[in-house]
Amino acid sequence: MSATPYHPPSHLLQVLQRIEYEQALQLGDPRYVDTREARGSQRTLSRLAKKFGLDLKTDVLYAPEAKHVLFFGHTGSGKTTELRHYARELSGPNRFFIVEVDVVQVLDPNNLQYADTLMALAQALLLRLNEESIHLGQDSIGEIEKWFSERVLEAEEGKEFSAQLEAGAKAKGGIPFLVDLFAKFTASIKANASYKDKLRRVVRNNFTQLKDAFNGFVRKAEETLQAAGKAQRILFVIDGTDKMRGEDTQKFFIEDAEQLLAITAFVIYTAPLSLKSGGNLAGKLDADLVLPMIKLQERDGSPCAAGARAMSEILLRRADRKLFASEAEIDLLVEYSGGHPRELLRLLKLCCELAEEQIIDEATVRAAIDQLAAEYRYFLQPDDYALLVRIDADPLHEGTDERTNKLLYDLALLQYNDGSWRRSHPVVRTLEGYIRAAQAASAQTGISLT
Repeated sequence: MSATPYHPPSHLLQVLQRIEYEQALQLGDPRYVDTREARGSQRTLSRLAKKFGLDLKTDVLYAPEAKHVLFFGHTGSGKTTELRHYARELSGPNRFFIVEVDVVQVLDPNNLQYADTLMALAQALLLRLNEESIHLGQDSIGEIEKWFSERVLEAEEGKEFSAQLEAGAKAKGGIPFLVDLFAKFTASIKANASYKDKLRRVVRNNFTQLKDAFNGFVRKAEETLQAAGKAQRILFVIDGTDKMRGEDTQKFFIEDAEQLLAITAFVIYTAPLSLKSGGNLAGKLDADLVLPMIKLQERDGSPCAAGARAMSEILLRRADRKLFASEAEIDLLVEYSGGHPRELLRLLKLCCELAEEQIIDEATVRAAIDQLAAEYRYFLQPDDYALLVRIDADPLHEGTDERTNKLLYDLALLQYNDGSWRRSHPVVRTLEGYIRAAQAASAQTGISLT
């Protein structure tokens, strides 16, 4: 029996309720659009695979001992959705066993530390192994179970935490005990339990022993997966680490990088562009892979048909074409999104809220553009407009300073082609501050910049 054909919502209220731009698409979601040509990212998956020693064409694997890869991109640009599709290609008997961890769901991204992440990785691995009916022997988990018993549960700092564990799981030991322990640990971190700092201190003070126990646990799990014909290595995909605040990002990826690298595993982390632009990552983490933005035009200003086509398709898989007065409204929404998928959905959401009738006409689109632009007005400074005008006059990437970095983080400045050129967000160019800065620059140079 064939699956029911997908039809996008045909009522604006339906469209509005189904817009979820904070959530990535699951595999098989009919709203997914292949954007590789539109981004110019046709080789990104192949490069990612090779970083872990895999040739996708031949299925040959020469895996390094460990590899920690950062996957950069604008917030909301589609990193998680793309990674899920990459993960499907990377999984298999001669490839990898994928373990996904969303730190937004299980931890607190606004106060994330390597100790928290390690617990979340262990929990996710145990749960995935259970899903696949992969059974580990006691020798696989003995060391990590011993570490927790001796270093956490019997320590003074861990007594309050120990009391939270279910007596049955503690008495039984083994995998049920560890699953319960990891779940309670991550829940305590996310819920900001009073003993969170105590638990983190225990991990920091005994990290060497924990690192050895965790690495041993991963190796045993990989041997079991190999014997079962499931995979050759484990690949952790950590999502949500691109949503951390600036100081937390700095601490996690730079100050605590040695602790991350001490884990001899394969790990992919999502990361914000601002981290890459900071220039402090050289030699620590594999940090050269960027998911490019969808291009609506080339650097010389000529149209990019593949980008416009992909963005239109993203829009029309969320709203029936008949909801738009004409193709012109679709083109206008795509243009003012700047090629950023989440910004396109934000504009669509505003159109649904602002429409007077059951149709999105030009007046509605213009009102949505004004409303989104107003969001940027709140945080942009007078000097920001002048900088954006200068970048737009010559979009070639000639370097990054702290102010430019912040504009990238806030999406007022968008980056294309792996960062080789940049341009301000189209809605920002409608603001009075930008228009006045452009007029002032034109008066000085004699060249119109608007």
